[in-house]
Amino acid sequence: MKRGQVLVLVVLGLVVLLSFVGLALDSSRVYQTRRLLQNAADSAAIAGALELATNHSNATQASIWNRIAQYLQANGAEPANARAWLLRGDVRVVEISQSASSAPPPYGVNKVEVLAVRTIPILFAGFLGQSQSTINARACALVGNLRTLSPRNNVVPVAVHYEVVRDAREGDTLILWDGYQVTVRSPNNSEFNYGDTGNPYSGWLNLAWIHNEEEDQIGYREIDSSHSQANVNDWILNGNPYPIFAGRLSVPPEPPATDGDFIMGDPGIRTSGLHTLETKRQQLIAQGKRPIFFFIVFDRFFNREGMRKLFPNHSGDIPASHGDCDFPNSLYFHAVGFVAIEVTEVRTRGSASGGKYIKGVFVKFAQPGEVGFENGFEGDGEMVKAVALVE
Repeated sequence: MKRGQVLVLVVLGLVVLLSFVGLALDSSRVYQTRRLLQNAADSAAIAGALELATNHSNATQASIWNRIAQYLQANGAEPANARAWLLRGDVRVVEISQSASSAPPPYGVNKVEVLAVRTIPILFAGFLGQSQSTINARACALVGNLRTLSPRNNVVPVAVHYEVVRDAREGDTLILWDGYQVTVRSPNNSEFNYGDTGNPYSGWLNLAWIHNEEEDQIGYREIDSSHSQANVNDWILNGNPYPIFAGRLSVPPEPPATDGDFIMGDPGIRTSGLHTLETKRQQLIAQGKRPIFFFIVFDRFFNREGMRKLFPNHSGDIPASHGDCDFPNSLYFHAVGFVAIEVTEVRTRGSASGGKYIKGVFVKFAQPGEVGFENGFEGDGEMVKAVALVE
């Protein structure tokens, strides 16, 4: 072969090699850009959903867009090239891209969708007739009632009936008496009272005895049916020892739901824990934090026989090594969600009906977490919300 022919082959080989190297570099740039855009879209969708969830009474279409734009910009995406929508279910209700509207979010919207777009030049693929590439990243965040309260949160081992939460509004005062009564007081001092000895609207909970029909997956928590005051103090000072799972709301005449946690408890609130709650409240204030605590919301409670009817195979499902496999003789509150209360006062002395109580204010609260699907109810705006990426 002549020297000139060899040179031509070498040059052609180098061109082919460089082309492959260039295509690899272009592909890497496209991949890195797509990953950056996806991170930006994800964080922006979550931020918009949190704005929708925590500030619903004051949120506007513009405020939600501004939050989205802030997180796009912070994560390297250009808001001017992005689009966003508010959805009800899977239906886009309104586009809020670049919105300056002071209109509130449309009723019932529960998703925020974000589309981030960037066009980048292609350095080497131009040889193939492509000079640039447009990259899209889409994310959708769902808002709903929080399903799972992770361990070691600021939880008070007290359950509140869902009707109390349904009828309350942000800023209303909640008073849990050391007895059977719950009072909700509005800012204009009108009061609604709930509960009596036969139908308690609050209950003190044993967070060391929790039954769930999915125990094989989430772990066994039926540990101690006769917890001590030391247990109660620990839960108040350091939070719940185990995760707490909210089940589906069921209201008579519907049959009771069997999913979610059934937590052992008694009506009213436990007087011995009030001193510890006040100590914890003062600790948070001293740390410059608002004394916001989670209270567990329930829809129904059951006695021992009621639990046996709901879970007739309970004894056979629980290994004997776990000890007492039956339901100890007490009440069991079915958890359906959580509410955030900023505790303002704890009174530790006085009669059950007029002295000892926990007093606090309903606050809106939302966080990234697992959403409890099919767990909402009319007027549940005060329930703790979760925000989760669904697409």
